Amino acid sequence: MIVMPSVFVLAVVVAGAPGQSHRADSCYHYKPAVVALTGRLIQRTLPGPPNYQSIARGDRPDIVDFLILDAPICTIADYKDSPNTDVFRGQDTIHVRRAEATWHDVRRLTGQRVTVRGTLAEWGLGTDRTPVVIDPTAVTPK
Repeated sequence: MIVMPSVFVLAVVVAGAPGQSHRADSCYHYKPAVVALTGRLIQRTLPGPPNYQSIARGDRPDIVDFLILDAPICTIADYKDSPNTDVFRGQDTIHVRRAEATWHDVRRLTGQRVTVRGTLAEWGLGTDRTPVVIDPTAVTPK
């Protein structure tokens, strides 16, 4: 049985997002293309393993980093030998995956407006919380 709690999580996180822009989304390729996205970095505690459903019912608390984007983005499907084949539009919240090279900066800059540089991927099972995630290589204050 596959549990996809990310849809619910996205709805909770988006509630704190800035107002929607009426301009067209900027579209980005998945990895290996490097992107730079700007927004507010936030952290939330969500249900983690084993079921990703409820901390009260025994799931381990999982601290998750999100980037609330200044403007929504879309993705461009990459079909050549890539697992990233879906197009997503209107993505205004991106899960920032934990990376050893950037976790100190993420922790220090949580709550601030930042630019996250890295590569995009589609969500996988389990720990990814938004349809589009970023593997960060740099996080800098804006």
